[in-house]
Amino acid sequence: MRYIIHGAGAIGGLVGGWLAASGAEVVLVARQAMAEAVNARGLTIRSRAGDQHIPHLKAVTEPQQLKPREDDVILLMVKSQQTADSVQALREVFSEETPLFCFQNGVRNEEIAAGRFRRVYGVMVGPSATLLEPGVIAHTRMRDLALGNYPLGHDEILGEVADQLGRAGFKITRHNNVMAVKWSKLLLNLNNATHAIANYYVQLSHVLPPVGRFMADVVEEGLCVLEAAGISVEEENNPFNVKAWIAHNRNLTEDPAALREAENLPEYLRTWPSTQVDLKNRRGETEAGYFNGEIILLGEKHGIFTPFKSTLLTTVETMAIENQMPGRYTIDELIEMVEQKRRELYHEHSETPPQ
Repeated sequence: MRYIIHGAGAIGGLVGGWLAASGAEVVLVARQAMAEAVNARGLTIRSRAGDQHIPHLKAVTEPQQLKPREDDVILLMVKSQQTADSVQALREVFSEETPLFCFQNGVRNEEIAAGRFRRVYGVMVGPSATLLEPGVIAHTRMRDLALGNYPLGHDEILGEVADQLGRAGFKITRHNNVMAVKWSKLLLNLNNATHAIANYYVQLSHVLPPVGRFMADVVEEGLCVLEAAGISVEEENNPFNVKAWIAHNRNLTEDPAALREAENLPEYLRTWPSTQVDLKNRRGETEAGYFNGEIILLGEKHGIFTPFKSTLLTTVETMAIENQMPGRYTIDELIEMVEQKRRELYHEHSETPPQ
């Protein structure tokens, strides 16, 4: 198989680099600076284990630069807002029979891809990575990848790809209902906006009790909406136990040793969700609408108020449009903003506001 990594930024570079290091044939489709650096110097992946250099990787800047082959497999790594255009560009080059794996957060990418490709697969991406500079990536946490056919099942192609990813160093689970796992990840991605607005990296937010409680409330609100909508996150071997995650974060206590460890974590190993990176780089948009917006719409459909999601989405999108940097609000300010939104929502739907 030849693996076409479409969208080879941080995660795409990590997956492509480890696949290449395991002996797989890989081509990266990346931005100009990334492609030039990889073609000239190869790819370097930094981690707690040290630096790993992968030489002789091939990179291009668009699919049209490739000649399709029968053994091609596409790994789609772009953000959700880029999926439709990317799928169209890929389909102009590759056959509709080419297997396409959606290595993306959110739950709508597979549906879009299935409109142009016949064999579509969902992948829940657990690893976190940071693009330090063109050609240099940091792997900051986790190795879990959950794979399954879209919408259900798993076939021989998925098995071959899963085996190769396992040899590359990822922790693999295979699923009959991979979308249940992706809904689980979406619930955790609801706090990407929290990290961006208040400017916390993941390792720090998970040792601060006020932040942990806020994030637990965000995820629990989302879980209640999914339950009302009849959407299950239960799946055998699911890497994410959402209810346990909520309980853990809600019950965080002060731990000076854990706080020191998080604060002393080297900059390159800190996990910053992509929403924070979008604000920092002033890209003018974020992916939050595909996470928080998904829950807001379901909540409206099923009559459930979502003050946490509404506050987070409105705030982070406003910050993006106005080119505001991460850290515009503190966690205490966010809590008060949510309470204000809660009062507004109840006032709109009840003659007697809550006490």
